Amino acid sequence: MNEEKVPVVFISYSWTNETHMQWVLDLATRLVEKSGVDVKLDRWDAKPGQDRFKFMEEKIEEADKVLVICDEMYSRKANDRAGGVGTETAIITPEVYRDTKQEKFIPIALNKDPDGNYLLPTYFSSRFALGMINPNNFEHDYSELERLIWEEPQLKPPVRGPKSNFQDKKVAVDSLKERPIIESNTSEERVVWLLPRGFLLLENITFNTSESWVTKAHYYNYDGECQLGVHFHKSYTESWDENLEVQFRKLRIPKADWEWSDLPLYYLEWFRLVDAPIDIKHKVSQLQMDYPVYYYAPGEDITLPKVPEEYSYYYETGDLRDLIADIKSLAKNDHKVEDYHERAISIRHSAYLLSLRFLGRDNPSLSFIKEIIDKYDPSFGKILMQDWLKKLDAILTSTLNYERETWQAEFRRKRSKG
Repeated sequence: MNEEKVPVVFISYSWTNETHMQWVLDLATRLVEKSGVDVKLDRWDAKPGQDRFKFMEEKIEEADKVLVICDEMYSRKANDRAGGVGTETAIITPEVYRDTKQEKFIPIALNKDPDGNYLLPTYFSSRFALGMINPNNFEHDYSELERLIWEEPQLKPPVRGPKSNFQDKKVAVDSLKERPIIESNTSEERVVWLLPRGFLLLENITFNTSESWVTKAHYYNYDGECQLGVHFHKSYTESWDENLEVQFRKLRIPKADWEWSDLPLYYLEWFRLVDAPIDIKHKVSQLQMDYPVYYYAPGEDITLPKVPEEYSYYYETGDLRDLIADIKSLAKNDHKVEDYHERAISIRHSAYLLSLRFLGRDNPSLSFIKEIIDKYDPSFGKILMQDWLKKLDAILTSTLNYERETWQAEFRRKRSKG
């Protein structure tokens, strides 16, 4: 008789404070004692003098499930690639994208943002998360977590029936190819503005004489999941331009895609400031340039757009471009030298892993990137740290520029043939 395999679980979390650490410890203890799970926890398994990065890498590789405890500090440090959480993020992020079955990593949200959404690191923003926020619901939430770990769903699919007799049916094949409807609106004009990794939906843009009228924008990823929204009122005019980065953050637009995002938000402002009705459809027809913009009339369904072919390069390089944006920001701002070194751990690993994933092991550019990564020295002062960051930025940027030119040449070649 085969012995049942006990799931191995690694817990990733932030040492936020004693109360939070005790909560994690209590959860781990209960999973072992009450649920029969083999839990790997740094406070149990890490040995003095052991390399922290190697420990986390081994435990994540060994685990059947990884619980990512996402409190406010964890989410902030993960997005900023800061501290030990940033190191774990450098390891976890590539693994999350390789987890094609989407079963290994279980994000557990302990906080919500001001809009009531689970507060999660950006790399988990498109994933379903388990909320364990309300202490009164803990038993129910714990039971759900237990089932996820043991892969014992509460609801199971029905038994599959026989194959249909297709000779007696006419199947509307074209309807099967339709993208899901994300919004059906019978009274509003809307504009959809495609960005490299998602799209902005501009709403409430038809001329209105009400003083309380606001135009709105919501950002969706290409899985059709709405991230967050912002609105523009006439009183925001003086501060809108200087606060655009704040709006990008509110919308959860990835940092490297901000350069595509200012124009649609300028138009969100412009639609509100007109003093008479305008032909929005005609205006949108004049906007077609390097990236697509679509007008939707009242009553017209908005279906989930596909990533445009001309965006595929930017879509595939998104994480690497985000890292470059972080490196640029870190290099040009003044920080304490210990802060530079704390970030350097995750930057080095992220730079290598993300370059490897995009370029492939045999790409000659990878060796040049690794050469710069390996020039890092823990004894660097502030000036040398900034110089190293600039060199890393330069090699990553030049590599992506070369790959983009190669991709664009191939794209033009295919387009001319087709």
